[in-house]
Amino acid sequence: MTRPRIKEIIIKDETALIKIFKTISWLDDKRWNVENNYNFVNFSRDEDDLTNCEKILTHWVCYITDRQMPFEIVWDKGGYVFSELIYEYSRDNKLSPEDILANHYEKYKDGQKEQFRFKSDGVTFASRYVTDDYKNILQTLKVLNHQKYNRNIIAYIVDIMERFQGKDDLLIRVACGLHLLTYQLENKKANNEKIITIIEDDEKFESKLEEFKRTSTNGKKRLWCCVRDYKKGLYHEIFTKAVREVSHSNAEELINIWKNLPMDQIELPGDVWNNSPLFRNNLFAKVLDLEDIPKTWGMPRIIRELYVQLNSKKEIGYFYPEQFDITFDFVPRMCNKKLCNVCLFGKNGVESICIPTEDKYCPVALLSCGYVFRCKRDGCILKEGISRRICEGGLR
Repeated sequence: MTRPRIKEIIIKDETALIKIFKTISWLDDKRWNVENNYNFVNFSRDEDDLTNCEKILTHWVCYITDRQMPFEIVWDKGGYVFSELIYEYSRDNKLSPEDILANHYEKYKDGQKEQFRFKSDGVTFASRYVTDDYKNILQTLKVLNHQKYNRNIIAYIVDIMERFQGKDDLLIRVACGLHLLTYQLENKKANNEKIITIIEDDEKFESKLEEFKRTSTNGKKRLWCCVRDYKKGLYHEIFTKAVREVSHSNAEELINIWKNLPMDQIELPGDVWNNSPLFRNNLFAKVLDLEDIPKTWGMPRIIRELYVQLNSKKEIGYFYPEQFDITFDFVPRMCNKKLCNVCLFGKNGVESICIPTEDKYCPVALLSCGYVFRCKRDGCILKEGISRRICEGGLR
């Protein structure tokens, strides 16, 4: 796999950076090993009434709308509305994608102002950028309406996997295909015919792939969140079951290929939490030359470059860039509340909060990120002090 090379960041303390990477990886492992630590879609029907393919498409559509609003609302109200929309879309081929979407989209009055929202069975959901989201959802439904995919997002993904399964950048190719599916609008309008042409033409797809790689760390948070979910946690299980629903003869081969695709091909989903100066500038103050990093670089690009620099020559454990997404939970709980005196990266490390007891939950994971995980005291890298005295932050 090849990626465009970008400027090297000056690393002042390589040892400390490796410790940061290993600590982040430790937290991420706790996040994904217990189901209570991540969010589920509030499906409108009993889970047995929906196919796994329908669940994955609902999950994808929810992420389209997951922008600058409480995620709980997206997965609760949005999940309810969109799961019903997808149920009808998947099972009623007599109605066009436009008609299906129109049944779940309405104009309403908010005082004197005209607004729009999604709806289903008395439940309404107005995403922050609802009119833009409508266009992205419409394109998604129109592309998947092609006879090859039969309104099924997994059939779309499987098609890409079967065509390019010998490529070492297969995961990135799937991500590029998903980006085309939803986000490649033309003049802010859905253009499913053009997308189908690009997907089916190898030369045109390769051209889009190169463009995608050049911009893979920019503005693709929701895309990388979805790809990540398909690789680990509950939605990975749903994803693999969905592959079995559409690919009977070679399903196990494709599932095995998917499971073994390298996690380091997934980019960090950039957001306000990992880009927070309170977090970034304090954690890396003694580790990086922060003044040398271009101001236009967000954390996805910074972490990708650091990973490239270290991965080829140092032991960085099981770390890969996407794992920094634990900042979604860490920053609002720790940095924003300035809990530096009990932070695992602080002066005392975990000494003041870690009470190793294997029949209890780990207080470090719980306090730092809200992750519920049973204590495993033997060989715990945090108990050994790996993360202590790295962050420059402190109560002021």
